[in-house]
Amino acid sequence: MARYKNGINGAFRGKVGTVVGASWRGIDYVRGVADTSKVIWSEAQINQRVLFALVVNWLKPLWSVINLGYQVFKKRKTPLNAAIGYHMKEAVKGEAPDFEIEFSKAIFSVGELLLSLIKELVALGDAMLRISWDNIAESVYNSGSDRAIFILYNPDKQLFVSFVYCALRAHRQVLLQLPEGFAGDAVHCYMFFTNEKGDKVSTSQYLGEVVVV
Repeated sequence: MARYKNGINGAFRGKVGTVVGASWRGIDYVRGVADTSKVIWSEAQINQRVLFALVVNWLKPLWSVINLGYQVFKKRKTPLNAAIGYHMKEAVKGEAPDFEIEFSKAIFSVGELLLSLIKELVALGDAMLRISWDNIAESVYNSGSDRAIFILYNPDKQLFVSFVYCALRAHRQVLLQLPEGFAGDAVHCYMFFTNEKGDKVSTSQYLGEVVVV
């Protein structure tokens, strides 16, 4: 670390090339950037990095949905960090380095709105799915005007398809048109509700797996 006096451009902060400019108690100084190429990672650290990369890459296509679904965590951490932390701990199976996402344990929203009872998840043909549900009596946690969000994941093609605000809770059913290329593939299905304002959500529920026809 070296001290320096202001030059013609004044003191600088942050990384410039291989040095970092900073200040401590009014003293400006520069220090070299640590050479991470010489860091020796333990097996546990390597496994943690593999696990983290798996979860982040899997969730990445759903960032906007997760920002809505995990908004309850905003005061303590970012919604993305909360979602990543949950899935790393609870929704991964297998031994390092062969980790896999456990699809039935994935959760894309966490909140206080009530769930509805799923009655049917069926493939109708032409890559169309029908999902129907029953509702309990309305309350502050369960309104007919609540809006439904559906998330479907195709492991064979490693693709998510999401349907945002495509039905109201009061509708009790929805028809979802999937890409034609999904025919013959199994997809995992999830659902949650938001209120009209979008500031409350239900915890997402796993609806199951269905083969698209």
